[in-house]
Amino acid sequence: MTPDIALVRRIYAALTMHYVDGLTQAEVAERTGQSHSTVNRMIKMGHEMGMVDISIRSPFQDHLALERDLADASGLREVVIEATASGNPEAVLARVGLCAAALLVSKVKPGMSVCVTGGKGVSACVAGLRNVPQVKGVRMVPATGLVQGQHYTDVNHVAATMARSFGGEAVQMLSPMFAETEEQREIVAGMKTVSRVIEAARAADLAVVGIGGLRERATSYFDLHRDVPGEEGELMASGAVAELLAHVLDRDGKVTDYTRNRLVVAMAPDDLAKIPVSIGVAAGLEKAEAICAVVRGGYINTLVTDEATARDVLARLKADTA
Repeated sequence: MTPDIALVRRIYAALTMHYVDGLTQAEVAERTGQSHSTVNRMIKMGHEMGMVDISIRSPFQDHLALERDLADASGLREVVIEATASGNPEAVLARVGLCAAALLVSKVKPGMSVCVTGGKGVSACVAGLRNVPQVKGVRMVPATGLVQGQHYTDVNHVAATMARSFGGEAVQMLSPMFAETEEQREIVAGMKTVSRVIEAARAADLAVVGIGGLRERATSYFDLHRDVPGEEGELMASGAVAELLAHVLDRDGKVTDYTRNRLVVAMAPDDLAKIPVSIGVAAGLEKAEAICAVVRGGYINTLVTDEATARDVLARLKADTA
């Protein structure tokens, strides 16, 4: 039955006092001389009659829209974007690392295995793990060999630090990132102390990986081997634009024929694509081209980046279909 006009007026008055004036239902009841239950019923009737239209405005609304647009354009399952609120690349990366850390905490569950790479993005994520709830039985596994000398290239250090944050354990990789010859690479990768770690990384429930750009000499890929800077001509001639798991990729995300791709001791990018949750962490406009390559290759399903980089990546991916 349609309520009579007098009831509609009372409902409207109750809704206005509650939602516009900010009174509680008890205060509305006191002001109108009605019972609390009567006011509650009138407010419910107002909702059912379509008299209430609640609109929520968020300071993150633009970011949420950008996240949806980038997820749609890239096919990624989830995109998390942090504001590019500073012109300082290190400050931006630190903020992105905090976002990645919060996302990781939300996804790690008891008994999970997490494979990790080195890199500045993953190191920023680890640095953002503060006051983390302890997770029983979690295990961190290196996905690549290691390069000592920098904290972000030493994957064992990254894995151990992340494990301590969660109260878990870390597996150690006892292999350099690159062998000197293809024959040596086969021997090293075939050692049980190495092959078991790579197999454990492939079987992980979750992955956190860095995405390296190759257009800037400051990228961490040039820190991975003393001969890499001298091979820059060969590297670029191979069509390389991105680094993932110490493999260099072309713009379409395919592993190039660059010599060191045959010498790397690591899980393959194709193996990463099979892990249920694979989080790529990267920030800075110089990473946009590399992120696009990794996305085109289908290796990750989750991305954490900053707003300016996200907009550049979105523009590039839209250009692919234009």
